[in-house]
Amino acid sequence: MQSLVLDLGNVLAFFDHRRACRQLAALAQPGTTEDAVFDLLFHHPLERGYDTGEITTTEFIAALRSAFGMTAQDEAIAEAWSDIFEPNTTLIAQLPALKAVVKRLVLASNTNELHFTRIRRIMPAAIALFDATVLSFEVGLRKPSVHFFERVVAATEGPAGASVYVDDRPDFVAAAESFGMRGRVYQSGRPITLPRPEPLT
Repeated sequence: MQSLVLDLGNVLAFFDHRRACRQLAALAQPGTTEDAVFDLLFHHPLERGYDTGEITTTEFIAALRSAFGMTAQDEAIAEAWSDIFEPNTTLIAQLPALKAVVKRLVLASNTNELHFTRIRRIMPAAIALFDATVLSFEVGLRKPSVHFFERVVAATEGPAGASVYVDDRPDFVAAAESFGMRGRVYQSGRPITLPRPEPLT
């Protein structure tokens, strides 16, 4: 095995989209509910467009401001959207040992500019351990797209079969496996185990 690829959300850090919706609703015009914010973000193209870079941060904040009559500063809206993460201290503590036994450590995530800015701010030492990142808002693609996994394999600098991909979502793990990578569904609180080297014959 040459490379280890880790997902971000609910692997490297836990997140709560509902928390963002509550915080955004608190900045909105009276009567705006958490469910209304959630519906706009996740049942319409807004969040997907932001995750794939089709919508800029400025456009994303403007869309929220327009939809919900927000008068708060852009920084307050950005903070309400982004303050949803808790570092996974168990996995972060294991990262140096994992990095020591692989050639490449890659972070691959469906995420957006504000969320990744927040991640870099709250866990800079962990992010610095990664040799490469494949982020949906930068590459214009989201999992489970085959083209996203093409970018991931390119970032590993090796063949797909020489990489292990870890994600909390079984469907994304299955997509990685269909592309030739070896998959692991992440189980919170448990360390990541890597395949043993094949015995020499």
